[in-house]
Parts: sequence; C-alpha cells; structure tokens
Amino acid sequence: MASPRVLRPFLDHRGILNRRTAEEAGWRPDALRRAVRREGLTALGRSWIVDERATPEVAWAAELGGWVTCLTAAAMLGWWQPPAADDRPHIVLPRSARRKPEGVHAHWSIGLVPRSSRSLLDPVENVLFLVASCVPFDDALAVWESALRVGSVTREHLALVPWRGEQARRLADAATHLSDSGLESLMAGRLRRRGVRVVQQPVIGGRPVDGLVGARLVYQIDGFAHHSDPRQRRSDIAHDRLLRSLGYTVLRFDYREIVHEWPRVEAEIIRAMVHGLHLAH
Repeated sequence: MASPRVLRPFLDHRGILNRRTAEEAGWRPDALRRAVRREGLTALGRSWIVDERATPEVAWAAELGGWVTCLTAAAMLGWWQPPAADDRPHIVLPRSARRKPEGVHAHWSIGLVPRSSRSLLDPVENVLFLVASCVPFDDALAVWESALRVGSVTREHLALVPWRGEQARRLADAATHLSDSGLESLMAGRLRRRGVRVVQQPVIGGRPVDGLVGARLVYQIDGFAHHSDPRQRRSDIAHDRLLRSLGYTVLRFDYREIVHEWPRVEAEIIRAMVHGLHLAH
C-alpha cells in the first residue's frame, strides 16, 4: 500500500499554505482534511493551513480573513521599529469583516495596491502608507528609511507611487538611503525639523561620521555594537581623537539619550551651535 501524500513540504518558509494553492497542486479537499489531521497542522479561517512556524500575528490574519500590515508587517520584513510601537498585531481587515477583535490593532484601509488572496502579508506600498498614518512623522521616517536600507523598496519607486495624504507624500520626499540605522534616521529627521542643516555620512578623517552640522560639529551615535564590541569602541574613541585634532567638535549620544532624552540632546546641539562650534575657523 502506498504511503499517504505529505502536505508539510507545500507550506512556505513561514509555515503557511493557501488552500487554493494546495488544490492547484493536486490536493483534493478530503485529502487535505486528512493530511491536516495526520500531520498535526491547523486549519484557520476558510483559506489557510499553518504549522507551528506560523507567528501569532499571521494566525490572527488567517483567522480573520485579513492581512498583516503596518508596524507588524514592518517587523516581519526586518524594518526598524519605533521605541513606543504598539505591540498589538496590526491587521488590515476586509470590508466584510463583522467584528473588530480585541487585542488587535485593526485597519480598514482599501490600500494603494490590491491585496492578494494568496498572501497574508500586505504589499510593501500599503505597509508604508499605513505606517505613515499610524505613527508620528519622525518615527515613520525611520521606518521608511529602514525599508530602503534593507532593499524592500527603492527611492525611484517611492517617487512614482501615487501616495494619498500629506504625510505619506512628505515621507516619500524625505526618505533617503543615508541612514545606517533607525536611530540615525530619527536624529537627522528631528534636527532638520528643528531647522538644523545636517549632512549624513560624510567621510572625515578616513571614515564616515553619522552627522555633520555646519563645517565643524560632528555627532556620532552609539548603537548596540559600540557597547558589545570592545574593538569597535576603541576604534571609535581613536577616531574621535583624530577628529578633535583636526579641529572638529565631537558629540556622542546613545540610544537612551536619543529616544528618551531628546530635549536635552537637542538643547546640547543647539548650545554648541550658539557657541559657534559648527563654524569653520
């Protein structure tokens, strides 16, 4: 007697399978039901089969007939997350949804791009659009720039999308590839909104610096690597000494200062400018 056909290999890398996709691969509905029971899989909603790899937010979307979107989709795509991000799963629900479930941040947007019935993840353009309307501008800019940084989208594409809403259009104009991290995006965006002209990633003393204000005021941002890698820390300190010997003022800030103590950070930079430390000698 032949061994029963195995369904698990048909699931994608996130542990998800659309029923119609399975049927097109030759699975009959009765065989699907038996395989789900036999292999310890889970049927969700009318359209989905998942295994233990499926994350809770994906399971929510499958059960509700929606799509993972906004900050939750951004996290799945490897984009930066705002420090105060809503930890509820962001799910865009179809217009026909009869309820708004508790514990879910529900979106009802039609979207800029049609959503596929074969995917549980909102298209990138829709994700960016909902981020634009869901979080403050500075945080949204950091998310958009991280999408550019990981290659989920390009500047050229952003310029061609017919964005709805003033904030999304402003983000499409402002987002660049220059930031190496969400913290860099956050800091540069806040300073520019304050009216400070910032040049990101200029090479000074043989290495790029995070930001240059005016001609002589450098700021550097200490991320996790600065604290976890002693060699990186020694290299950074040595580069700071070189910059000072060349006549630059160097200000260093870490995650906590930028995220939780921004008024003090901004005041320190403005004070340095008032003292003329950003001007060429």
